[in-house]
Amino acid sequence: MPGFSFDPARSYGDPASENLVVHADHLVALAALAPRFTGQVRCAYVDPPYNTGRAFAEYDDDCDPETWRARTLALLEATHPLVASDGALFLQIGDRELGQALEAGDRVFGRKNRVSLITVVRSAATGHKAQNLGPVNVSDFIVMYARDRARLRAVPQVKARVGLDPAYSTWLENPADPPKRWRYAPLARTFARTLGHASTVVATKALGRAVFRGELARFALANRERVVRFAQPRYEAVSNEARAAIDRSRAAPEPTFVLDRPGYKCLFLHHGDRVLFLADKVREIDGELAQVEPLTNVWDDIRFQGIAGEGGVVFPRNKKPERLMQRLLAMTSEPGDWVLDPCLGSGTTAAVAQKMQRRWIGVERGGHLDTLALPRLRRVIDGLDDSGVTRSCGWSGGGGFRVHA
Repeated sequence: MPGFSFDPARSYGDPASENLVVHADHLVALAALAPRFTGQVRCAYVDPPYNTGRAFAEYDDDCDPETWRARTLALLEATHPLVASDGALFLQIGDRELGQALEAGDRVFGRKNRVSLITVVRSAATGHKAQNLGPVNVSDFIVMYARDRARLRAVPQVKARVGLDPAYSTWLENPADPPKRWRYAPLARTFARTLGHASTVVATKALGRAVFRGELARFALANRERVVRFAQPRYEAVSNEARAAIDRSRAAPEPTFVLDRPGYKCLFLHHGDRVLFLADKVREIDGELAQVEPLTNVWDDIRFQGIAGEGGVVFPRNKKPERLMQRLLAMTSEPGDWVLDPCLGSGTTAAVAQKMQRRWIGVERGGHLDTLALPRLRRVIDGLDDSGVTRSCGWSGGGGFRVHA
């Protein structure tokens, strides 16, 4: 890197690794990275100080709003050229400087390229926070920008649903038969009978309502290929062929009709309604089956509590969960893509990028690079870090990084 020296003593692992750690001022480092990495970064994550008015051991988090805005604007301006034309940048911030962050981000990336404002629920309304006169603040915010929204390559994400969607309340009795012979029954009654009870009411009384619902959900997930719901199709949004099939189904409501659609799933119709299978909504998340739903811009499913041990580093109130970073990288990058964090902190972004087999660049000017981030990354390389997303990524170690200062 121009203006920086390779530091072999702090570099680690595979000497051929392309991963970079730059120990320097953020703006100076980004300027030095530009000749090589302009337009190369698929995902950039910027996590500047929140300007909370507090002083932490690692950095001072108290400056006047205009100074904070100027620094953040300069950081975004220096990062922007490195983002690929189909890439994205995430800016995470608290509510105190959210307005300033949006103004700076819109100025650099353009309002039209602001993809989403994500609310991340990070705590519960307990403790001293609950003494606020106004609403209790329990969230952070992540602003997502595309370098060019029209070219953004984003991978749709899902999240686990709490409990079973009650709409999936029907059991398909004979799935091996042709669709025109399919028979349907209430899911709850079918489950009750598998337990030896005459009805849902009897089973609920015997087990208790909460236990029955929990066991019913597990039964449905285990038999997801036979659990269905009926949904009214959007008649105006389907093809003429599909409309004709819907009309036939409405006219002859007893059999289930099937319409083969090359390149798409078959369309099953009963009484004019679509037959939707629970199996299409089930994924394995953290080793367990769960019904999923499309990811929205409110994230309340990522725990900030209990992450103190992640990476083996202590970074109170400032560490971000590895699962949060895993989601951001999964949304906007693929294995082998470049990921950039110009405010590396305790090294969460680099650790997760390594586990997800991305190439990464981390910039940090503070002394905690040597006390927090680098020891953490060495454990990841050695396969000694079993925390965070290690298991879900199937990570067992490998790779390396080069330090420049």
